[in-house]
Amino acid sequence: MTLVKKAIASGGPERLDILAARLRVIEAELTLEEREIKLDNGGSFIADPNLNCRILVVKNLIEPGVSEGKIFYDRFRLKRDSAGDWVFARYSPLGALTVVRYGAEWFEDPDAEFIEEDFWGFEFIARVRPKTDPFGKLLKGSTVNWKTIRSATEEMSAVKQAEEAAKVTEDDFGYIDF
Repeated sequence: MTLVKKAIASGGPERLDILAARLRVIEAELTLEEREIKLDNGGSFIADPNLNCRILVVKNLIEPGVSEGKIFYDRFRLKRDSAGDWVFARYSPLGALTVVRYGAEWFEDPDAEFIEEDFWGFEFIARVRPKTDPFGKLLKGSTVNWKTIRSATEEMSAVKQAEEAAKVTEDDFGYIDF
């Protein structure tokens, strides 16, 4: 059982809305069993098994400087299979993060291991959006849009390609009369 404490002075976690950001996992904790979480207000809930991550916004790729250095928490949950067992599902938030970290072949390799420490310091690219409940109501905090998770090396390639495309000279358009 885990007690969740809330910071009274801060008003809770910020809601970040970043179209594309370079993110770094600062901490990661893997929980493979359901567990009861007790809240300050006396309530509780059962948390699914998950990889709980503390994430740093390293770089805002669309609006440089905005929200950089901000930290938020996100949970990448395991899913139940048809037999009711908790599994690492390929097409899920945890699956997307796993593919970017270990490669798609991880899911086909019966000897592949998932090591939470492999995610400490791990960087990736994704959209960050405000958390919402299943009905779309805004909640405190932010979450990674798992469908946008990409390798951080893809960001570098995209930046280099954009820089190369920008190196256009007048000679490249000499055939056009102005």
